[in-house]
Amino acid sequence: MKKVILASAFVSLFSASVFAESRSIEYGEINEILDLIHNQAKSDYILSKFHLDIKDDALALQDIKLWLEQDGKVIGQGSVDTEGNIDLPILPQKQAENVKLVINQPKGAVAINVATDIAPLTRQQVSYQELFVLLDDVNEFTSLMAGGLSWFVPSMDKLEFTFAAPAEITFTDEKGRNKVFKTDSEHKIEVPMKSKWMKLNPTLQFSALPEKFAPMD
Repeated sequence: MKKVILASAFVSLFSASVFAESRSIEYGEINEILDLIHNQAKSDYILSKFHLDIKDDALALQDIKLWLEQDGKVIGQGSVDTEGNIDLPILPQKQAENVKLVINQPKGAVAINVATDIAPLTRQQVSYQELFVLLDDVNEFTSLMAGGLSWFVPSMDKLEFTFAAPAEITFTDEKGRNKVFKTDSEHKIEVPMKSKWMKLNPTLQFSALPEKFAPMD
């Protein structure tokens, strides 16, 4: 059963179990997620990985084998590293709709989870567009994961930055005025996404690096 968890946190911003109760799963949705993150995402700050979760204590990672099948034939292999992260091929989506991801373990022995996180900010000067295209990617991802329930998932339209101490974010707006955003009592700053600022693309100046940042609705 799929689940979508949305949290304003750096770790496990989104998490979904996509493979838990059978030896195979339709590959179309997994391929679509892979293609979105690796080929279509515009932001360098969105991170995603598929991870193997072993449910049977008698199993070890090296016991797990994954492969792709189409019309009963093996057409590709998946690999699992020592931390349980899975590398899977990206196929043309039309082909992927007719492919199954197969595992060599019985029903319920393992689960494959997909988690999407936000990378930390490492520079105190960043362009507005560079940061805020993240929201487009996040909204695309949540819409994909929610499927038919996407109508109930709020769109993310601002970024929240969390600092260790009082801090400021400043930039010059379209009228040449300095915009200053200051931390609140919890050392947080929320900056909205605005089309006029995306077009202007000012440089954001951080007085200090945030400990984390995350999309908000």
